[in-house]
Amino acid sequence: MKLIGVDVGGTFTDLMYGDTESQAVAIHKIPTTPGDPSQGVIQGMVEICERHDVDRASVDHVLHGTTIATNAVLEYKGAVTGMVTTEGYRDILHIGRHQRPQHYSIMQDIPWQHRPLVRRRHRKVVAERLIPPDGAVLIPLDEDAVRRVARELRDAEVEAIAVCFLFSYLNPAHEDRAAAIIKEEYPDCFVTTSSAVSPQFREFERFTTAAMNAFIGPKVRTYMQELEGALAANGFRAELHVMGSNGGVATGAMVSERPVLTLLSGPAAGAALERLSGALPPARLARRAAPRAPATGAGPCPGLAHCAPGPPRRAAAAGPGARSAPVGPAVARAARNAGCHARLVRGSGTRRGHDLPGAAEGLGRVVLARHPVSTRGGLTGLVQIAALERGAAAARRGRRGLGIER
Repeated sequence: MKLIGVDVGGTFTDLMYGDTESQAVAIHKIPTTPGDPSQGVIQGMVEICERHDVDRASVDHVLHGTTIATNAVLEYKGAVTGMVTTEGYRDILHIGRHQRPQHYSIMQDIPWQHRPLVRRRHRKVVAERLIPPDGAVLIPLDEDAVRRVARELRDAEVEAIAVCFLFSYLNPAHEDRAAAIIKEEYPDCFVTTSSAVSPQFREFERFTTAAMNAFIGPKVRTYMQELEGALAANGFRAELHVMGSNGGVATGAMVSERPVLTLLSGPAAGAALERLSGALPPARLARRAAPRAPATGAGPCPGLAHCAPGPPRRAAAAGPGARSAPVGPAVARAARNAGCHARLVRGSGTRRGHDLPGAAEGLGRVVLARHPVSTRGGLTGLVQIAALERGAAAARRGRRGLGIER
């Protein structure tokens, strides 16, 4: 089986070719094309095939980690989004769950209010009501009202619409019918329903997920269509699979319909790679990167074991119930870039001082407190390895083992 993996970063697009039968492996790197990242992907795939005499039609799978959705949310550059919801529940997205990051501050920034996914003027209501426990219809859907608000949103040049009705997770009939009407009135609009994206109880979480899906939908759908079209036009017959936030893969059609599945596509790929690299046998790891010699002129870090080079060892746990996990250079950089303070016990080949990259190069094992971590290379977010508050608290108090502190 022949596979090509592609990761699009802000500066470079990285590609890797692998043949599972011959064990052949090749890597390639080209500049990213920010205007249309799919152009860089196709160019890189064509070049790597030409350099290594690979027939494009013989490639079986293309695996792609993308940050298109991630960047759209982080930069707040999604589509102009509208929402159709149950009468009386127009402001669910604004009110949330009355959670305040700072309970007594009158000047705090509440993200879902300061940078709303759907502005209030684009949130429309229609008469309808379902009731638990089985989703029985209490008030029928007002289809004329749905047509009216669809035209209003079309005239307002909204690009995507989320249909979010109360108790739709029990019975999606009203949402499905409303979505069909909106598509009749506004065929070019990206339309999604909360019951299709997140059929779970609790309306704020479900409505927010659907709104996020609509917010990033047009951009991701356009990217996937351009990429799949370019693959076919350049002689690639391979199936395109996109990394999902859960570490699995999704087809292009699935991603186009539910782009929210790829919100952490790039980060998930990075976390999966770090886990895989940490599980490799020492002999294979040694071929990947030689340990860096410790710096001279500096003594051991206070409270740490002597940082002398040697075979990989296992770090002590950070506290009762905490878990250790393999960490590679990307995670190490992530912790450093996030402004965390790290302490390692019994790393190998580490630099002296509080520096995770040295520990990673020495292939030691560390324990991370529960902080979301990001890197500048696009592997963002999903490095929440230590699972228990007790271990994290012990690390923050400076007990034995390694902890990461803000």
